[in-house]
Amino acid sequence: MRRPVRPDAGPTRAAPDDPYAGIEAGDDPWIRLACAEAVESVRAGGGPFAAVLLQVDDASGAIVRHWVERNHVTQWSDPTAHAEICAIRAAARNLGVVHLGRIDQGAARLPQPGPTSHGVLYASTEPCPMCYGAIAWARIPVLVFAATRFDAAGDGVDFLDAALHDAVARPYRDRPGMVVRRAVTPGARDAFALWRESETIPY
Repeated sequence: MRRPVRPDAGPTRAAPDDPYAGIEAGDDPWIRLACAEAVESVRAGGGPFAAVLLQVDDASGAIVRHWVERNHVTQWSDPTAHAEICAIRAAARNLGVVHLGRIDQGAARLPQPGPTSHGVLYASTEPCPMCYGAIAWARIPVLVFAATRFDAAGDGVDFLDAALHDAVARPYRDRPGMVVRRAVTPGARDAFALWRESETIPY
């Protein structure tokens, strides 16, 4: 199978003040697969989003395996069932790991040719803040997306992605659509104290 495109591939065409300046990538069969799967998701009654997660061997760059997932929010009555999160859940569950940035041969449930591998995530659309957070928590080192948050918020499409990106950049008191309060309570840090003293799996 063909290797994933490097995130720095292709010429820079965006204006300097464009949020996408300097991150353009060339066309790639994996991003095409993500976009085609998003179309099929709509045809099946789901949201217009899909993701492909590759497991890539570190030494050779060969693709070991991949997972393809769609948006399942409405089918599963789960507002967190975005395509990127579904792909991360599937890969982590199949491999038996929580970090997809360095997958060790001895720790993973599934075989791989070299001692270590890593994940690369292709998304049909720029991930929302929730999905970006999930990608970061999974420690996936490479993200490639096609459509932007502004495309997702366009007339007749009307997803909240752009508004959510704007909201999380503001202080809590200035964020629209939700009242946020920080409670002052004596037990707030008790779980952290126990965590420090416990035999824990690295998060």
